Amino acid sequence: MKKEGCIRLVAASLFFTGLFAFTLGTGLSAQYAGWTIPEGGKDEKSPIASPPAVSAKGKALFGTNCQKCHGPAGQGDGPDSNGAAADLTDEFRIELNPEGVLHHKVWNGHPPEMPAFKSTLTKEEVWTLVEYLKALRQP
Repeated sequence: MKKEGCIRLVAASLFFTGLFAFTLGTGLSAQYAGWTIPEGGKDEKSPIASPPAVSAKGKALFGTNCQKCHGPAGQGDGPDSNGAAADLTDEFRIELNPEGVLHHKVWNGHPPEMPAFKSTLTKEEVWTLVEYLKALRQP
């Protein structure tokens, strides 16, 4: 009887561990449901160096195009956010959103929550904006 009880306990533990892992994985993937990042997009690197002039231009682009939702510091607290805009400074998002992913998200958007900027910004401007977003992440 004791052996049977141990087997049941181990089986139940494995089941709940698997269920927890599945739930956690599902929650993380649902975090960005609807975003279309092409294969290899995550690994794309910015072709733009990040001197102070680029940072200033990126900040201006951010102020014009992003600040109304993401707020002046990129924390998702802009006046048009309605709680839907991401906190771009959140450490959790840094690993999930390398520069290639940021570029594709800005370029293609996620309507209706986030507009696509491919019709209003050039690819170079989006990369410049990405360089500024990377600077916002610095502690």
